[in-house]
Amino acid sequence: MAKGGEAISAIQLVLGSRTYFAAFFVIAALSFVGYSYLISSSSLNLSLPKLAIGLNAYALTASILIGTLLSLSLVMNAYAFINGAALSGKLGFGAVAAAIIPGGLCCTSVIPAILAAFGASTTTIIGVTGALQGPFATYETLFVIASIGLLLLSVLLVSRNISKCCAVRK
Repeated sequence: MAKGGEAISAIQLVLGSRTYFAAFFVIAALSFVGYSYLISSSSLNLSLPKLAIGLNAYALTASILIGTLLSLSLVMNAYAFINGAALSGKLGFGAVAAAIIPGGLCCTSVIPAILAAFGASTTTIIGVTGALQGPFATYETLFVIASIGLLLLSVLLVSRNISKCCAVRK
């Protein structure tokens, strides 16, 4: 596992490039907007007063963390791939996928949209959506925490690979 200093050095190396920093910023902003939209319909966004853009403190913090960590993981994986670092196999990208998919399934329009795309009738969509989203809604907080943890793991794994292959400044 990458040590904290090793991860910070790898992040500084990657974001020190204007190209990678610009990519990080754009992906982070788009991820934040997308996740903010998805989580705004969440039951966890119903309590507490809204702080900004219709999100309470929980939803805003989760959107910022997931957007930032997702962007950082993607940009660092791209840097590692382009610079010939041995990637962590499918684990890094698997962590990213596992981090963003469950959070997008609870209390959002993702499942009804998928059902509609496959030609399901309105009655079917109404009847099936609740059953499919129920487990995600019940454990939504755990899924968000797991998403953040998996994204951190992804960043740490790619940091280790970058530090092994590339000249990380100390």
